[in-house]
Amino acid sequence: MFEKLNYIELSGEKFPIKCDILVLEKIQDKYGNLSEFENGLRGFKPNIGEDGLPERNEDGLIVGMVGVPNIKTLKDALAWMVGEGIEIKREEGEKEPPILSNTQLFRKVDIPPKELGEILYGEFNRCFARKNAETTQSQTTEKTNK
Repeated sequence: MFEKLNYIELSGEKFPIKCDILVLEKIQDKYGNLSEFENGLRGFKPNIGEDGLPERNEDGLIVGMVGVPNIKTLKDALAWMVGEGIEIKREEGEKEPPILSNTQLFRKVDIPPKELGEILYGEFNRCFARKNAETTQSQTTEKTNK
């Protein structure tokens, strides 16, 4: 039913993580847009020009520095992605892992914020990759055009 889940290991326990459209909706509700969230996960701070706008390089990409991720963003991402992973496992009929409160989950974090940010950013980025090159929609279109 679902694509293979990734896992994150915290304090010796593995937890399923999933960033999907349901998680993206939560991100937009809280952060307003996906870019703000992404910058928080990566610790990216854009250079701001005299005009108050982000500076861009010759290719039009925003220039800035990557530092320590925003801790609130990490907490949101971890809670939402692990929560979604657990929900998917339960829909597949598995009883494990146990449901934890967000506080219990956060207390299990035993990796540096930058490493945690990289793991969560990887999962966030994965949800934008095309999963199925031949979609049902394109197959339907081909059949009706024949």
